Amino acid sequence: MLQRILICSTLVTVCLPWSALALDLTPFSIRNMSPPALIKGLPVAETPRLNAPGQLSTRFGLDVSNIATDNSSSDEAIVLDGETYVATLGLRFGLADHLQVGVDLPWVWQKTGFLDGFIENFHNLFGFPNADRDNLPKYKINYDYSHANGDDFQLGHQTNGIGDIRLIAAWQWLDTEQSAASLQAAIKAPTGDAGDFTGSGGWDVSLALSAQRDFALEKGMAALWGGLGGSWLGDGDVLQDRVENWAVSGWLGAGWSPLTWLALKMQLDGNSALYQSGLREIGNPAVLLTVGGTLGLGEATTLDIGLGEDLAVTTAPDAIFHFSLNHKF
Repeated sequence: MLQRILICSTLVTVCLPWSALALDLTPFSIRNMSPPALIKGLPVAETPRLNAPGQLSTRFGLDVSNIATDNSSSDEAIVLDGETYVATLGLRFGLADHLQVGVDLPWVWQKTGFLDGFIENFHNLFGFPNADRDNLPKYKINYDYSHANGDDFQLGHQTNGIGDIRLIAAWQWLDTEQSAASLQAAIKAPTGDAGDFTGSGGWDVSLALSAQRDFALEKGMAALWGGLGGSWLGDGDVLQDRVENWAVSGWLGAGWSPLTWLALKMQLDGNSALYQSGLREIGNPAVLLTVGGTLGLGEATTLDIGLGEDLAVTTAPDAIFHFSLNHKF
């Protein structure tokens, strides 16, 4: 499936009249796809430049992640071995001057590790360690946590269903030719299923500030962007007695557009620990690095392609493949 997406995207981009396009530099809308983190309502990076009144923008995102980790201590143990697919339809509408509303509608699949062999071969090719992958069976799904006091979760079969829907409102408080900043508030509703790891079973609320600075270069454009957010996380139905009810998250990125149809980007995303645990998979802060770019597919259409890696090992999936098709009306 991923190969087909990449081939189709390449064919489309080769056939387009590039001279007619203009490309905006925007952040990757990516998140920590580790199953216990994905179900929490952390803010996601978005462009701080909001839509004009009456303007609608759409985003269809597909994120595919693969995780394989096995860890234990004297009183708790965890296995996260599987693959997660999230397809998200995002809508953003300029409601009034400086005010934008939106919704994210996700569909989540928890699947066996179809990419296990590919990732192991990739690690071997570049001399990267496979860590716990060598000790876990290929092409299986197993999300399992247990604690001596009885806290646990377990999922050993493939599932899919609607995820937790996010409702978003954003206020533009700075917008100049070179700089933009906005404040974003979001509510995550418990529309997914905690037993299937498509949702948390609880309400989450987040508030985030995002900003960007653009630079005109002798060759193309460049931009720096960042954001910082705080979240109140409801207990939900997954390790409800171990959830950290307050979390901090943020992102920092840069991009360069040397051509009117191409941008190269990299971005760091991180979040504080989401659960009270001595195991780094759920009890440590997470740091994710995403590299990739944006292709212009028309005057109002772009395609983001990114590859994410966990810099803080096992706190996020080994690999996240990110695709986001964006269009403005």
